[in-house]
Parts: sequence; C-alpha cells; structure tokens
Amino acid sequence: MASMQAFPAITDGEFSEACEALEQRSADKNSDTDWLSVKWTGKELLIRRTMKTFECGDGPTALGEGEGMAEDTFEELTDEDEEASIVRSNFAANIAKGASLVVDYSITLSPTYSVPVLWFSCRFGPENKPMTLDQIYEHLVPQQSSSSLRDIGVMGGISMAVSRIKPSISQPADLMQYHPISDLPSFFLHPCNTQDALSVLTKEQHLTPEEYLILWLGLIGSPVGLHIPSKLLSTGV
Repeated sequence: MASMQAFPAITDGEFSEACEALEQRSADKNSDTDWLSVKWTGKELLIRRTMKTFECGDGPTALGEGEGMAEDTFEELTDEDEEASIVRSNFAANIAKGASLVVDYSITLSPTYSVPVLWFSCRFGPENKPMTLDQIYEHLVPQQSSSSLRDIGVMGGISMAVSRIKPSISQPADLMQYHPISDLPSFFLHPCNTQDALSVLTKEQHLTPEEYLILWLGLIGSPVGLHIPSKLLSTGV
C-alpha cells in the first residue's frame, strides 16, 4: 500500500483504499469484540458497535439517579420539562437494567476539507428511540472529551444533520444540513479542525491510507465511543 500523497489531507482514491483495507482487516476478527459489523459501500464506511451499559454514564448525571427524585420536584416541572424528564428517566432505567446501546457510525469523505467525516446515531429502549444531543453528551461522550466537543475543539463539535426531505418553515430545504448519502437524521463531528489536529498528532509523512484512517479513528472516533478493538490491530497496521 503506497504512502499518502498530501498528508494531512486524503484523496478520494486513498479514502476508498483505506476503507476497503479496514473492512478486510475486520472481516474475520469482529467476533469477541464490540464491533458488530464493518461495511464499505463504495461511498461510506459503516460501522455498527454495541456499547455495554457500564461504558456509559460518564456524564454529569449518574445512571439511575432519576429513580430517587423527590415527588415535589416533578410537581414543579412544566409539561414540556416533565416529558423530557420522563424520557431521561426511562433511558436511565433501561441502562440500569443492563440494556445495551447500539451505535451506527458512518464515515464519509468531505470534499471541502479533504478529510474523513464521522456521522453517528444511537437508539435505545424497546421502541428504538433516538438519543437527543443532551443524552449523547451524557451517555456516549466521555467527560474528558465533553468540553472540547462543546467548544468545537480540535475534534470539531457535535452537530445534528437533519433530513432535507421534511424541511420546516423556519429552515428551508436548501439551508438545512443532512447526511450526504442516507439523507437521514444523524449527528456528526465537524471536520474543520481535523487536518490541524492530525498534523499536531504526528509529523509522519509516509503513512499508508489505512494507517491514516486508523490514526484518524483514534483521534475523532474515541470521543464519541468509536474505539478500534485491539484484536483488529493484533497483526499490525
């Protein structure tokens, strides 16, 4: 596999090569890991991961705390706040019972920034409800990464991409952001600072595309729960 042409940027061909290599690397090694599947579609790299409940809840609210909330607290809530509180309490209850989360990640190439972009969505509960941004920060993002993501640090910030199929009156379709391939609601990490972050992380100019993608995953994926299983790296990069 040839070295990168213009690190820290990555070309379309290099991106495809890297995604294909990671898919092949994980083909027979996903068992006994928390990666359920890895698939390169030719346009995006899809990774599905299960998260153990003990890996979540690093945020400001401990899991299950909602169960011990005083009754007069609920009486002071507005209808809207009460509904949101019920959702959070149900979510905490599911976690407390040992339920797992399944997170779907999508990696695409940004034509503007010439770097990969990480998209993700997470659902929970028997009704398969999508997590809100607050829940993402509370149950998916480690505390040490929360400030950087909220302040749009080196990893970029978490944003919500919404489908352009159902635009709202206040947000016309041509002004809305959306997943470039699936056109489904999804969170993503903005790639505006990715090149600078990669340059600071390593000065290595002779990375292969797959090495680049693994380096990028360690930098961008880790803050939102996408860790590369050590089993996939056991034979070297």
